[in-house]
Amino acid sequence: MPANRIMLLPALSTLTPADEPLQAATAELVADLREVDGLRVTEEDTPAVGQKGQWTDLVIALGGPSVVAGAVTVFRLWLGRDRRRSLTLTAWRAGADPLRIEISGDNVAERTVHEAVQRLLGATDPAVGTSPDDPDADPDRSAPPAITP
Repeated sequence: MPANRIMLLPALSTLTPADEPLQAATAELVADLREVDGLRVTEEDTPAVGQKGQWTDLVIALGGPSVVAGAVTVFRLWLGRDRRRSLTLTAWRAGADPLRIEISGDNVAERTVHEAVQRLLGATDPAVGTSPDDPDADPDRSAPPAITP
């Protein structure tokens, strides 16, 4: 999977992917992401190991800095609608293990979400840009960007 693609796993505590409230929340996230100009949102079928049928992965392809900023805003707003929500973001790099970051909690800051996305895309990715809160800021890479209470 290219570095500018991120797989999303929305969750709602105590619910399974088959539960209707989580399916509705996921559909809401997909609809909101599709409103971001330049953001490609796909649902890719993946064979489920040891089970019949397939699992659907939600994947986004990020472009320029404005697309990243739009996705970050959608993530933060979606998480803020219910304190039980969490979002696991996964990215792959050639020759490395997948990098997974879970974002959850009450009142998650936009900067926190943005730094999580920056970390997934890698500091050298030109599409990342800088934080939407402070265009001259260099993110602190010494601490994990996502807070999971």
